[in-house]
Amino acid sequence: MTTSQSRAASAYASVNLESRANASGGAELVILLIEGVLDRIKLAKLAIAQRDIMQKIKHINKALEIVSEGLRAHLDVTAGGEIARNLDDLYAYCQVRLLHANSKNDVQALDEISNLFAPLLSAWTSISGGAHDSAVQSLVDVTRALKSVVPSAQRQYGASAYGRFSAMGA
Repeated sequence: MTTSQSRAASAYASVNLESRANASGGAELVILLIEGVLDRIKLAKLAIAQRDIMQKIKHINKALEIVSEGLRAHLDVTAGGEIARNLDDLYAYCQVRLLHANSKNDVQALDEISNLFAPLLSAWTSISGGAHDSAVQSLVDVTRALKSVVPSAQRQYGASAYGRFSAMGA
């Protein structure tokens, strides 16, 4: 593929993603962000397998950026109630696990994050599909289930470490 073809393909992909996000509103945007995290995790795992440290760092950092600036930063834990609080805890935990995976080349930590995001993606896809009331209940159920299996970052890493981590904007 030539450079101009590559730019055209990239522009098309960008327009396609933007159109998809605008078409269905918030749920579709969350789906795109979660898919972005999962894609970056796959690429990071491939980079680890290939011993390509620069690509691993690039992809894990992008996953961190999506979680912190795309998913977590836009949560309203006051108005969002239980779902938002559970998602905030999940995203905080995933940020810590991504940092761990990056520093230790830990593929299992990346797999853990993928496994945590899979049911969340499914719940958001149901909401986007139009089955609103049952899908919202599914999202409540999923976030409750994830909260029960995910140790809070604060509990796992201690209040002082979690406070420093949160203060860094992560």
